[in-house]
Amino acid sequence: MDEAEPSVPVNRYESSDAWRAVDRYFTSTLVGEDSALVVARDSGVETTMPNAEVAANQGAFLELLAQIAGARRVLEFGTLAGYSTIWLARAVGEQGQVVTLELEPHNAAVAEANFHAAGVSHRIETIVGPATESAERLIYDGAEPFDFVFIDADKPNNPAYLAAALK
Repeated sequence: MDEAEPSVPVNRYESSDAWRAVDRYFTSTLVGEDSALVVARDSGVETTMPNAEVAANQGAFLELLAQIAGARRVLEFGTLAGYSTIWLARAVGEQGQVVTLELEPHNAAVAEANFHAAGVSHRIETIVGPATESAERLIYDGAEPFDFVFIDADKPNNPAYLAAALK
């Protein structure tokens, strides 16, 4: 390789920068984010996992899936700054409810501020603590079934989250 030639990854499409560029393109072309969503997305840097929120096109897709399913009750594992939660709360409508499970109290506080700014806080219940324990408490308390479940928390516990969601 010539020394003047810049180093390029073997597969340039594997870089996270390239994926972010694709997401930005889809968002700017296909998805309209209002100011509340932009603020929620940007506030992700204040959480324990900065830049881990779903992309805008993925949020819009979640909203569409929940609407197609006719979901009125949604369970979300993993809140962070509440970006995807806002999309889901909008999908369930005024009479719907989203229950979101978040481990970290600080993340939940960031999310709650975003829910208020987006005007959907009345549709969202945030439960703070380990998600497996929170889900088991919902089961024990006889929570109504959920129409839609979004699992977006720590990946090693996904099997436990799925098992709880199926109960």
